Amino acid sequence: MIFARTLLLAVAVGGALAAAPCAAAGSRTGRPACDALVVHEPRQLRDSLLELSAPVLGKPPLAWTEDDFDRIYRTADYCDGVRDPSTNSVIRAATWRSNLDPAREAVLSASATLRDSDAFRKNGRTRAVVLPPCERLLEWSHDPRDFRNNSAAIFGRDVLETPLEDFDLVTGYVKSCAPALFRIAHGRLKLREDETQRRLQSILDVYVTVHAAHTERRAGGNRATDMIAYMDGRPVPSTLASRRTQSLVRELDRYAASRQRLPADQIESMNREATVIAAEAKTRIETVWAEAVKERISRDIFSEQP
Repeated sequence: MIFARTLLLAVAVGGALAAAPCAAAGSRTGRPACDALVVHEPRQLRDSLLELSAPVLGKPPLAWTEDDFDRIYRTADYCDGVRDPSTNSVIRAATWRSNLDPAREAVLSASATLRDSDAFRKNGRTRAVVLPPCERLLEWSHDPRDFRNNSAAIFGRDVLETPLEDFDLVTGYVKSCAPALFRIAHGRLKLREDETQRRLQSILDVYVTVHAAHTERRAGGNRATDMIAYMDGRPVPSTLASRRTQSLVRELDRYAASRQRLPADQIESMNREATVIAAEAKTRIETVWAEAVKERISRDIFSEQP
């Protein structure tokens, strides 16, 4: 930590230290301002910065500023060619620059994106969702077959219970975080860009799909008699099911709204269709709605009132 603080402050005090004979006498390089630099390997420093994780020279990589990099560059220029007799290490300004340039670009770009995203997060007026720090989006997981995900853990509200007003804020926030997350995922988790892309796209796809389903359902009108199906205790819009299933639901809703009893032949054909859909279902949502249709038909058969 002492070396870290010394290195990041070296330029500010370098001239004074170099001019002080008593300081130089105890210096390992003969230039006290260069002592902190000579003990570090530029390639290792670069790699540590690119991991965007543990503190580097006493400071988290994403907290590094242009001034921090410039201080090291100026120190390397001042110390160019200085040797440490005890290790025979030589400071080469060009080597420091060639190693730190890519780290500088990655760190400053990611931190700028995170600052903008943080402003988005703090200023976004969500109704129920809590926008998390960008890095938490990398924890996203979703099983498309069972439609199970950790949206509630990440955003404070399950996607199926997210208010319509919050969907655009969630997708906008994910997009604002994406440029930084590609770098963070590669540095910290060693994820390839396509792996990170799939994870972020999964969030967007889920929220866009559910939003569209709610919007379509609302446009069709929500009547008190309309069917409701639940999954894990949460209502699931029928518009997330297949068009084939939606057709059955609409027909049942139409009869319920008009307080008409299903004709016997229609009961038989619709029940048969729902049974086939349930047997062929590729997703849990399809199964849930097919079973809901069958239950509604059974209830209609034994009900005395239409």
